[in-house]
Amino acid sequence: MRLDIEWRRLIFLRDASRENLIYNMAVDRLRATAGVYIFGRRWGNQFEALYVGKARNIRGRVRGQLNNLRVMQHLRNAKTGRRFILTGNVITKPGQQLEKCLVLVERALIRYFLSEGHDLVNMQGTRLRRHELLFSGDYPRRFIPRLMFVEKGKGK
Repeated sequence: MRLDIEWRRLIFLRDASRENLIYNMAVDRLRATAGVYIFGRRWGNQFEALYVGKARNIRGRVRGQLNNLRVMQHLRNAKTGRRFILTGNVITKPGQQLEKCLVLVERALIRYFLSEGHDLVNMQGTRLRRHELLFSGDYPRRFIPRLMFVEKGKGK
């Protein structure tokens, strides 16, 4: 199956402590379409994903997430950098079930970011646990990285 995701431009969050929020943004700049979204931080040319989510209506879901204290605290407590949101519209083809496509894209992004060592938090506001694999010895570095992260299973 092939899935198409159309990414939109980064939108930077702004401090909203005067509004009794941690961060806020012009939510009306988001589309009210189905897709995935990533809260993250940017410093220089570097990026780190801090939360990945899916929604049938990105605008409505993000509006709610801005009030999610645990997710917003995780963004605030992350290292330095400007906080942002990146959204992608999932474009389904005839016969593809939207909900299954959303789950698949969200899961793929979470696994990718975990494998890259990003400090993700889940919906309950807890950090996703991961194993850290450190490789050494005489092997081709272009074939196997020196450091790799994999998601910990439940109870492991």
